[in-house]
Amino acid sequence: MTTAVTGSRHEGKVAIVTGASRGIGFAVAERIVAEGGRVVITARKPEALQEAAASLGGPEKARWVAGNAGDDDHQGEVVATAIDAFGGLDHLVNNTGINPAYGRMIDVDLAAANKIFATNVVAAIGWAQKAYRASFEANGGSIV
Repeated sequence: MTTAVTGSRHEGKVAIVTGASRGIGFAVAERIVAEGGRVVITARKPEALQEAAASLGGPEKARWVAGNAGDDDHQGEVVATAIDAFGGLDHLVNNTGINPAYGRMIDVDLAAANKIFATNVVAAIGWAQKAYRASFEANGGSIV
């Protein structure tokens, strides 16, 4: 079910949404744009991001940067893109998450557990630190 939303809740605001080429991340980006905001979306696949950004309204409303959510340089590039393209950063939506391991915890391969933790926890901390240092410390902001 899709609900049409318009409004100004995010008017003039800029958000980074990770894991946003499809699914929940894309829906969050779509809602922010519908409510007057602009977004920088990120995920691993450039083609999917390009399509998503176009459907969000193109470069006036949505920019995209492909990369690995856990990569420090990628995080910095995305934050810089938000500030350079749209003049600031107000929101960070940490939507990236993986779960390549299923079953009982006692049976989970430790390499898979480390990958899950690195992507779902450590990467989210890195994104928050970059957003805070680049914008939120001086201007405030929100992290989801």
